[in-house]
Amino acid sequence: MSNVLELNEEGQPKIGWCFVPERSLAAGDVMLAQKIALETDEMAVLALANTIPLKPPPLRQVVRRVY
Repeated sequence: MSNVLELNEEGQPKIGWCFVPERSLAAGDVMLAQKIALETDEMAVLALANTIPLKPPPLRQVVRRVY
């Protein structure tokens, strides 16, 4: 609910933004608050948001030892 993806010209995810309200809200209220905040003052909201990786980090190779 709290992540926002910015899309490039081709419609592919470009960067992810994460921000949440200070209080607990219903999921629909969080999305509405994000929409209003981004439409009202996008640059100020993005200055507060954290960026998130769009690709998961590579998994470490799991090595099993035979005893």
